Amino acid sequence: MKFSLDDPLIAQIGKVLQPVDMTDDSHIPIGHGHRPASVLVPLIKRGEWRVLFTRRPMHMPTHAGQIAFPGGRTEIGETPAQGAIREMGEEVGVGAHDVHLMGRLASFNATSDFRVTPFVGILNPAAKIIPCQDEVEEVIEIPFTFFMDKANHVPRTVEFEGNMLQLYDMPWPSTQNPHWHIWGMTAMMMYRLYQGLNL
Repeated sequence: MKFSLDDPLIAQIGKVLQPVDMTDDSHIPIGHGHRPASVLVPLIKRGEWRVLFTRRPMHMPTHAGQIAFPGGRTEIGETPAQGAIREMGEEVGVGAHDVHLMGRLASFNATSDFRVTPFVGILNPAAKIIPCQDEVEEVIEIPFTFFMDKANHVPRTVEFEGNMLQLYDMPWPSTQNPHWHIWGMTAMMMYRLYQGLNL
């Protein structure tokens, strides 16, 4: 299949990402109780570039109903990139042949005791999306431009590991009339992309 690698936006995003292959140990947990995890920030072109999210079912024991990226614990023997691709397949049915990994954002410690490595990838728009009913209530696509508009970033200060952090919620389509609420580490990853593209 052909991915839109020659697209101006994709070229711009590629410049702010770190390489897919890990050449250091920044993804390895160092905090007590932390486990390695990988997520995929999926971009898909349907006329305009959109970001694909999942909404977790309400019956989930943790993070029920939250908007998230496909992802989860990295298994023993997997690279972080392999983990992100596997989770994409397990959660929404899109296999490795329909995903092109562009690069990654810096790994970080999440409040859920995971050391998370986020990858950014392009999805084949013709790929069949089949949500796993046990893990995904619905699949959501939101225009990429929404997240790149500072007016859509709602600041929120939280305390984490003894430090005060500035986070940004991103309610869509608007703060006044939110249909989906993107917040927490999901919004943080989109904000990091925004920061990279606007430096």
